[in-house]
Amino acid sequence: MKLAIYGAGGLGREVLELAQEINATELRWDALCFIEDNPRADQINGCSVVPLHALIPDEYEIVIAVGEPSLRHTLAQRVIESGFRLATLVHPGARLSASCTLGEGCVISYGAFISCDTVISNNVHLQPNASLGHDCHIGQDSIISSYANLAGKCRIGERVFIGMNAVIRETTSIGDDTIVSMGAAVFNDIAPAMIVMGNPARAIRPNMDNKVFK
Repeated sequence: MKLAIYGAGGLGREVLELAQEINATELRWDALCFIEDNPRADQINGCSVVPLHALIPDEYEIVIAVGEPSLRHTLAQRVIESGFRLATLVHPGARLSASCTLGEGCVISYGAFISCDTVISNNVHLQPNASLGHDCHIGQDSIISSYANLAGKCRIGERVFIGMNAVIRETTSIGDDTIVSMGAAVFNDIAPAMIVMGNPARAIRPNMDNKVFK
């Protein structure tokens, strides 16, 4: 089996290194490449760059490597509808409870911690040193950034972006399509499609564009 990384930007190159580190401990993929819809280069960091239609589903599994939750959702749907399987990548240096559950297409980076009975839905990306307490539930296509810390029984919706160093109080719920700013301290439930920041975190405006990165 071969691995194709959908997205060749900064996050894609980080996922490439994660895949290489997995391969160094267990040879899981015979080859690695990038997918770009409109390739601007033939190779990036020693890996070929190809469009999705150039690949064969029986030969490749695909991991999504973009940081925009709404685009993660769109690309994952495109991959599945094209007959490919989403690959789940777990860094050897991550710590996962035996009782946690990972969906398809998840990326768990170095130093990430997932406590007992936590459920992570499809196509979620945990960046380095993110921490999830017991009984959390993370909705699909979400991003949990580096050093974000979720206490026990938090419920995170779909296509949510949790910024670096954000902290979420136990039993807190965060609605779909919400952006939690870096360094935010969330003590109360957050409605869907909001942008929140500060300590204590407050909604500053609706997430009208469904975009984190402008």
